[in-house]
Amino acid sequence: MEAVTLPDDSVVREVADGFVPAKLESAKHADLARRLGVRWLPGLVVCDADERPAHVVIGYLPPDDLRAELCYGRAVVAMSEKRYDDAHALFSSVAEWPGAERAPEALFWWGISRFRQTKDFQGAVREPWTRILERWPKSQWARKVGYALGRSD
Repeated sequence: MEAVTLPDDSVVREVADGFVPAKLESAKHADLARRLGVRWLPGLVVCDADERPAHVVIGYLPPDDLRAELCYGRAVVAMSEKRYDDAHALFSSVAEWPGAERAPEALFWWGISRFRQTKDFQGAVREPWTRILERWPKSQWARKVGYALGRSD
C-alpha cells in the first residue's frame, strides 16, 4: 500500500480531512496490534476518539477502495457518536460509491443508524434495505433484511 495507495493524492486528502494517521509496526507493538484487531498486514484500523476500533480492514487495497473503506469507517464512528446525520450521509456515499463492495453493508447500517435516530424501525429501514433487495437480491445482505420487509425469497 505504501508504494501505490498511500501516496495517491485522493487518499492523502481523505486521510488529512478526517483522520489522525498513525503507522504501527506490529512486530514491535504486538499487544496494540492484537487489541486493534490487526491479524495480518497491511491493516487499516479506523478508531473512535477513545481508540476503540470501529472498522478494521486487512490486506492491500487500491486507492479508490481504500477511500471507500475510510468513508465507511467514518460513518461507523459517526453513528457510534450519535452524529446520525453525518452517519447517514457517509453510509449513503459508500452505498453509491462506484464498485464499492461495502455498499450493501453500508445500506444495512444506514437503516440501523436511521432507526437509532428516529426510533421508527419500519420507516427507518425501508428505503435503504429495499435498495439492498433490489441491487443484491441473492446476497447474504438481502437475506438479512428480507424478514423485516416481509420478504423471504
